[in-house]
Amino acid sequence: MKNISLGLNAVLIVAVAILYYLQFSSPSPSEEVVLEPEVEMVETPAETESKIDSKIGYLNTDSLRANYKLYDELIDKLRGREKKYEKELNSKSAAFEKEVMAFQQNAPTMTQFEGQMKQKELAKKEKELYALQEKFAVKFQNEQTKLDEEFQNKVNDFIKNYNKTAEYNLIIGASKMGNVVLDYNESLNITNEIVTGLNEQYDIENAPKEVEK
Repeated sequence: MKNISLGLNAVLIVAVAILYYLQFSSPSPSEEVVLEPEVEMVETPAETESKIDSKIGYLNTDSLRANYKLYDELIDKLRGREKKYEKELNSKSAAFEKEVMAFQQNAPTMTQFEGQMKQKELAKKEKELYALQEKFAVKFQNEQTKLDEEFQNKVNDFIKNYNKTAEYNLIIGASKMGNVVLDYNESLNITNEIVTGLNEQYDIENAPKEVEK
């Protein structure tokens, strides 16, 4: 390794000396300067194809949600479901509270057995009410996910069709929450190069170390 480093240093010194000479030496009046004809570099088809014009667009997703009519429609659907669940829960909760108050008023006139049976009945209804609340919460979450997927699919399908003619190499969805790539030219994909480099680095870092004798 030391010999390689010394060799590179020697090459650099020679290169600097040549550049210094070319920079500051000028031909004498008697010397004729001969200019070499310029050679035009012609790109091969492969080189031309590998170069991609940077055409990047971004979509403000916050503005999209604020102005896209479908988003308002889906939000209205979701709010309608939420109100429906809340109305049913409130109705059952009010009925349960009314039954509890009636029990508290009638408890003094009940036998011990009747009181115990009523308490068990109310405990069962309370448990059912909590179960119903949880059921509605899960249903609401599932419906929210479903509507969100419908919205995302609608937008993504439109963007892909739109980009067939717009021909952006990269379309980024930008928002206050962060950015996400919505569509891209596959020739921009450097995943394999990155993975290969990372694996090479991993192999180097995890290579068995020689045991010093």
